[in-house]
Amino acid sequence: MFKHYLTAAIRLIKRSILFSSINIVGFILGITAAFLIYLWIVDELTFEDFHKNRDSIYRVVEVSKDRGGRITETPVTTAALAKAFREEFASIKNATFIKYETKLSLKYNNNIVEGKFVWVDSCFFDVFSFPIVEGNPQLIGTDPNNIVISRKFAQKLFGDTPATGKQVSYEIFGDKHLRTVVGVVDIPRKSHIQFEIVQNPDLFPRIYSWNFQESTHVYIQMGTQSISGVDRKGMSSILTKHTDTKSLLYFQPLTNIHLHTNFTDTLIGNHGNSSQIYLFAALAILIIFMGAFNFTTLSTAQASLRYKEIGVRKVTGAKQKTLITQFLSESTIQAFISLALALALTELMLPLFNWVVDKDISLSISWQVLLFVFGGILLIGCLAGSYPAFYLSTINPLLAFKGGQKTGKKGSFIKALVCVQFFIAIVLIVCTVVMFKQLKYMQNQDLGFEKENIISVNTNLWYNVDEYKQEILKNPNVISVAMGAHIVDYMKGYSWENNLMEWDTPSGGVDSLAMVQMWGDGDFIKTFGIELLKGELFTSDTKSYWSGSYNYPTLINETAWKRMKLEDPIGMPIRNPHHSWSKGVIVGIVKDFNFQPLRENIKPVLIRFSPESLLWLHIRIAPNNQQETIKFLEERYREMAPPFCKVFNYKYLTDSLIQSYAQEQQQSRVLLIFTVLSIIIAMMGVFGLVALSTQQRTKEIGVRKVIGARTNRIVKMFCKEYLRWIIISFAIACPVAYIIMYNWLNSFAYRTSLSWWIFPLAGIIIFIITMITVIGQTYHTASQNPVTSLRYE
Repeated sequence: MFKHYLTAAIRLIKRSILFSSINIVGFILGITAAFLIYLWIVDELTFEDFHKNRDSIYRVVEVSKDRGGRITETPVTTAALAKAFREEFASIKNATFIKYETKLSLKYNNNIVEGKFVWVDSCFFDVFSFPIVEGNPQLIGTDPNNIVISRKFAQKLFGDTPATGKQVSYEIFGDKHLRTVVGVVDIPRKSHIQFEIVQNPDLFPRIYSWNFQESTHVYIQMGTQSISGVDRKGMSSILTKHTDTKSLLYFQPLTNIHLHTNFTDTLIGNHGNSSQIYLFAALAILIIFMGAFNFTTLSTAQASLRYKEIGVRKVTGAKQKTLITQFLSESTIQAFISLALALALTELMLPLFNWVVDKDISLSISWQVLLFVFGGILLIGCLAGSYPAFYLSTINPLLAFKGGQKTGKKGSFIKALVCVQFFIAIVLIVCTVVMFKQLKYMQNQDLGFEKENIISVNTNLWYNVDEYKQEILKNPNVISVAMGAHIVDYMKGYSWENNLMEWDTPSGGVDSLAMVQMWGDGDFIKTFGIELLKGELFTSDTKSYWSGSYNYPTLINETAWKRMKLEDPIGMPIRNPHHSWSKGVIVGIVKDFNFQPLRENIKPVLIRFSPESLLWLHIRIAPNNQQETIKFLEERYREMAPPFCKVFNYKYLTDSLIQSYAQEQQQSRVLLIFTVLSIIIAMMGVFGLVALSTQQRTKEIGVRKVIGARTNRIVKMFCKEYLRWIIISFAIACPVAYIIMYNWLNSFAYRTSLSWWIFPLAGIIIFIITMITVIGQTYHTASQNPVTSLRYE
């Protein structure tokens, strides 16, 4: 029986090669798109899957409430919790911590390589099972001088030679330190923990203090019991037991960190977005169903060509069930043919897709993939062929021999499906245009400072940078130099972004405001071209800072001035009630500026000088001869920097700002690709329907020409039919697209307008492409000799 259905399906494909090709190509494009998105979704959902104990590992999250009643959550807590959890709770199998640092330069022979540096305790590699490349990472706890490095870092430092057992060095404040590599591990991309150099915290005993809380994450590994079956109350209040804080704890599953972190997590740079998964999944479903719609519309429209076949089958005893099975098998077989070709196309498209989504996904076959593929293809094939199967199988044999049923149900169904395809295409075009418009708006918006021609270098030269600054300023292509914090981290939710600053009001009271604290030297405002509105700029007085006589002159931005509700705050002392050392005097007000993407409103900001916090060098260079200038800066840097800071890594500020829009860029590119695919599939369906329609109406066209109809009138007649469908689709798509993009734009504090011209543009694009398709297909038939048309059939 299966062989019979297979033979019939192949004969149908050969007999209707044009329409079968359109069906198959539509399926191929839809399946390829769905398969790429499926691989992306699986990749997002399987972060941390390489850890053996992933289902029993939890990250500790600290929850606190400020004086204003605002609740904040942060994974940054104290490392002392790890030991307390191990000792006080039998249900906890293990606990560990990781403290993130900035960069560390290791030297081996004459090779110096800079890497991301962290501290971990001796239990870290017992809890987390990072793939071991060589050595034994657990030996890090046996000697403070042992270190573990990542595979990529080992290749940079040692090349292809083994790294285990080799000694490396680094210098801090003139002191040389030797370390022995005891292990090399691979750090998968699908890990929220990323590092290159690991050191034993016994060299930094302050980490173990209950009062030390800086860039540290704590993790627990449960034993036989799940976390829901243990003493949650005791575990949650352990911090209040050992410290004066009132903060409580909760425990975030390791597998939830990537997609379900709903609080600020500044130390992790590879978080995903669960809403993006829903967006991509919806797009994949739309595209694959558009391919299925093509099959349904063409198969239904082709029904009149198969009426005699159906009549013969019914007269010879074929039952409705048999006919339904045959028609469903035809669609399913075409779907499986499309599958084989779609898999090949997926492999070809993966490099491009990886570039679009910034991943390294590979096509690997597993039982989950096979289940998804075959189950999905069977479902899509049956759905695509269900209406033609049930429609054609109900035709009366007598009517079948006379040309079929004379009702309008078939035509109405076909028009509805075509309208759905037009609707999807118009909505996707509107969404794509709006996303690109918003992205362009954010990239070109005035941020309140001059962002061009500035390079930022992570130097750690805060104690001897003045000499280097004076040296490079001798180059005429170096316009200005400033030391400051890493400004692209501004407004990401660090603890220092919510400093509660107080001041005495003219009425004798005390007022306060939460402000973001930024660090910069006396040239910071000048280098970035930030406008001074009132008062004066401060100077970098390093000598008085170290002597303790510095009074911390402070700048505030416009927003802080407005929120303070003071007519003239210049000269006003300001202080942090929680830190006696954090005080200063307001000396100037600068125009609002924003170093971060325009997703949030500008916050109140204060800027002050502290050489201990100036880790980045910001250099404004002339627009001409930039490569020569950067080479000069690097040469002077290598000559003057201490040994542990010899690596000169720089970034253009504009590149850093563009990277902060990576999510929007990714969404826009993916949406553009899917929009193009949807238009192609929709136009393929239109092409097939027009071809079929002209084939069925050849005799009608001939009669019209005999009685005097011109070719252009016949073409216009066909165009009017599709124009009606476009108008209906456009009328439905516009409000839907408006609602979707209105809600999307509302997620940005600063957003472009939802311009009216975008909607007619989408309709015009679909109209032009459709008319080109219709005219191109009908003109050939309409321009034929009417004698040829009348002899048709």
